[in-house]
Amino acid sequence: MTKATPDFIHKLVFLGDSSVGKTSLVQRYVYNSLDPNVGRTIGAMLHVKMVQYEDALHKLVIWDLGGQQSFNVLREQYCAQASGAFFVVDITRPDTLESIDSWLGDLYNAAGKVPVVIVENKVDLEPAISPDKIVQEAESRGFKLITTSALENRNVNQAFTELLVEVVKKAKKKKTLI
Repeated sequence: MTKATPDFIHKLVFLGDSSVGKTSLVQRYVYNSLDPNVGRTIGAMLHVKMVQYEDALHKLVIWDLGGQQSFNVLREQYCAQASGAFFVVDITRPDTLESIDSWLGDLYNAAGKVPVVIVENKVDLEPAISPDKIVQEAESRGFKLITTSALENRNVNQAFTELLVEVVKKAKKKKTLI
């Protein structure tokens, strides 16, 4: 069996505080499974998935970044040359939304103004953040907002599709798909 050569390669990074569900979302999307005993990501984990979109094969190189404060100094290195990013919010923990500017600052310093999708995760649980607050954060920045549950596999594929659409749209404007 021969491996298909991708038409385009996109580096996507997952941003967000520790335990917001970044790894669970990646596992659900890439492997269509979920390990209930998944631990914290140390540094970064790399995952790859090939997807067909607009008659082209896209290789998604997905970086799952550890959210612990001790990895802050490495964020920009991991974000370098990113095509797009997810910022994941745990709706049960308001502090995870409050860190958005720190994460986005590191992303933009390393990769420039790339497309971002805000992922409102763990919607299967009781929220501690007003949905209006998250919508306001997304709209004020011009970001798409997707509500997800990695546990229930709710809107996980949609989140990735939305980011890929935005990445391709930006690349077409620049006339360069990376």
